[in-house]
Amino acid sequence: MRMLYMPTAGINLANYELFISFRPADDSMWSYGLMFLIPLAGMLWTAPTGAADLAAYQWEKRLLLIFAPRPSDQRLAALEKSLNDRSADVQDRALLVFRIFENGPSYVDRRKLPHEDAESLRRRFKAPSGEIRQILIGKDGSVKLTGDEKTTLQSVFDLIDTMPMRRQEMREREVRNAP
Repeated sequence: MRMLYMPTAGINLANYELFISFRPADDSMWSYGLMFLIPLAGMLWTAPTGAADLAAYQWEKRLLLIFAPRPSDQRLAALEKSLNDRSADVQDRALLVFRIFENGPSYVDRRKLPHEDAESLRRRFKAPSGEIRQILIGKDGSVKLTGDEKTTLQSVFDLIDTMPMRRQEMREREVRNAP
């Protein structure tokens, strides 16, 4: 007698892995299982989900990804002070700040970022261990700036203010505020 095996599928979202296992089944289960498994595999083999899926912010927000060893790193002090002091300017530029740490919790704005998403972003942007790295992503989803701890918030703002979409936003605001 010939033994058939029924496929079962699962996914590990943290590492974007799809796994398939097989178990004995009869002929009817085999064909039914394949009809279900093939479309399911296509749906599961997708881009990252959650905050690590930066495409979810495209055309809505500019992103500033700040990679650092830990939240208490003294090299971040000036940048953090600038972000706090100029929060209205950050908001005006539709800038969403990601604070991604090797050790300790990471954040998107003030919301906690799952560790798996933080690690995914570190890998995706090849953030060097033990260093400060800043990455500015425009509303179009492309990287506009890669900097280090010496990159000031003002230089990030200056670059944003030269972008065509930002200039259009400023013109629209002038029209709305005109008497």
